[in-house]
Amino acid sequence: MSVNMFEKIKQFLHFNDNCQLIPFNRPGHDRLYRIRPVLETLNKKFQLVPLEESLSIDEQLCSTKARHYLKQYIPMKPHKWGYKLFVMAGVSGFAYNLEIYSGQENNSELRFPCEPDIGASANVVVRLARIIPSNNNFKLYYDNYYTSIQLMVYLKTRGIESLGTVRRNRLKNVPFPSDAAMKSKERGTMYECTATVNQEKITAVLWKDNKLVTLLSTFVGMNPRLNM
Repeated sequence: MSVNMFEKIKQFLHFNDNCQLIPFNRPGHDRLYRIRPVLETLNKKFQLVPLEESLSIDEQLCSTKARHYLKQYIPMKPHKWGYKLFVMAGVSGFAYNLEIYSGQENNSELRFPCEPDIGASANVVVRLARIIPSNNNFKLYYDNYYTSIQLMVYLKTRGIESLGTVRRNRLKNVPFPSDAAMKSKERGTMYECTATVNQEKITAVLWKDNKLVTLLSTFVGMNPRLNM
């Protein structure tokens, strides 16, 4: 296929009715309107595959050199420029649900009435976890960008167990040793603290590896231990 033919096909390729597009400066404008049917179709097809018991949520970057206002710069990624996606995947790596970051996802009108507003990062988990059936022993893992006590309590009320690394400043009044005190401890030292929040049991673990790691979970603690 020639370049001219490709450009001609691309010129007339549309996935939505542009006549129904709400202008950029009007309420209700969808920044992903032109590809919204594609995203919805993909997610519907992904969700035909049975969910694995263990699931993980994280961000991915779809690398691009295109000029677009939705393109993000994430210096820690191998490809630093691209479109940011939030993805829920299984142990196999299969993606069951995804959303493209547009800056509009956290708008209150897009939130379900039964869902809490617990911050932009934790709300990502709330949205992607909508497809997880309640009270079916599913386990959800995520990193410290998303983890909070409020998020874990909400997931637990839905019967979804969860585990995530957590930032120390999100654990108020947890009696863990200070970072300075942990420096003198040998590698592998661990401390555990358990509390009940809104009738839900949550366990925090401080573990010294090459760096200090703090974990928060609704279904595991520091035991059992395994030597590798």
